[in-house]
Amino acid sequence: MEQNLHFSQISLRLFKTLSEASGLQALVDLGYEILGNPFTITDHSVKVLASTGETKVTDDPVWNELKMNNHFIFQTYSYYVRNSLFNEITRNEAPFYWSDPYCKYRRLIGKIRINKRDVAILVACAHNRDFKERDEELVSLLCDAFSIELQKTKYIDFSQVLMHQNFLYDLLNGMYEDERLIVERLKILGLKFKRKLFVINIDIQNLDRSKSTLPYMRDEVENKLVNAKAIVYNQNVVVLASCENDRHFQEIELKNLKEFIHNNNLRAGISRPFLKLTDVKEHYLESTEAIKLGNLMNKKQSFYKYEDYLIFDLINSYSDTQKWKKFIHQSLIRLIEYDKENGTDYFRSFYTYLCNFKNVKDSATILNIHRNTLFHRMEKIESLLDVDLNDGDVLFQLYLSYKILEFLKIALP
Repeated sequence: MEQNLHFSQISLRLFKTLSEASGLQALVDLGYEILGNPFTITDHSVKVLASTGETKVTDDPVWNELKMNNHFIFQTYSYYVRNSLFNEITRNEAPFYWSDPYCKYRRLIGKIRINKRDVAILVACAHNRDFKERDEELVSLLCDAFSIELQKTKYIDFSQVLMHQNFLYDLLNGMYEDERLIVERLKILGLKFKRKLFVINIDIQNLDRSKSTLPYMRDEVENKLVNAKAIVYNQNVVVLASCENDRHFQEIELKNLKEFIHNNNLRAGISRPFLKLTDVKEHYLESTEAIKLGNLMNKKQSFYKYEDYLIFDLINSYSDTQKWKKFIHQSLIRLIEYDKENGTDYFRSFYTYLCNFKNVKDSATILNIHRNTLFHRMEKIESLLDVDLNDGDVLFQLYLSYKILEFLKIALP
């Protein structure tokens, strides 16, 4: 009876704090008074949303790391993935105890849920006193209170993260056709993107699940880019990135992301730049095709630009790829046969010449030959091709033929 009265009083104090709209930290401070031990509230990537501040825990390495960085470093996070902490959190509906060699003090862990969905974790540390049996019920009660607070508060980072992800999900599913509705949604969410937009799709099928999880990888990717938001979508990490300065984006931000992708044995595709958020779905499909075609044609790379594979996407979309052979310029076939018969390298030389917009100097440098040598070589090539190389349509047909041959060599047996 006495304990029921005690919990009744605690419930009333929690209810009063919630009703006064005092904010998350006021609820945390009351929770510390009720529980008598420090605790943190984190999301599932172990990013700290709130924590008690009165007690200074100085002799617990895991607690200190979390408080100092507001998140776990990658090695610590990987340790808890390998040791099934997150599986235990998913499996246990009620608060449970946790101990490991790196935590000096035992933990009591409870889940915070919104609409039957796990959204955050409360981790109490037995620093001030040992846990008692009633603490499990207290933690459960606090988790319910924090669920209410997270739902009613519109301006905390965590609520914003959930709303941002829902918005991205709708964009990727093509739910918005009216740009005006998107503008209004951006205002409500407090979201801002720069003028030039990109979709980056990161294939995580090679992700070492013993070291990381999708939510953690999503946050890591988002942190590599400025003016970007990431979401877990179709079991990949998809990023809506934006920039004003394309050079800075390509040379700095994408460079860091490429290194991260390479170091973690991942693959990624990036769409062409675009300007309207109504086009997100279309450019997501571009990023997906970039990964597929990049994997097919250049397995040594890990980051693929759709613009580099656009023409191959066109070829691949043809219902019967074999029929593309009829579009190959016959003069190019003659050039290939001449190389085979005479041991020359005219086929590659001419392609280099085409790709460098008929610039003899640049082409000669790439081929590592003297420009006069290339000049005489081009005279011979032009006579073999028997075409007018000043005709733009002819040049396009020849370039397309090269791309068809490059694709068919990979795609067909």
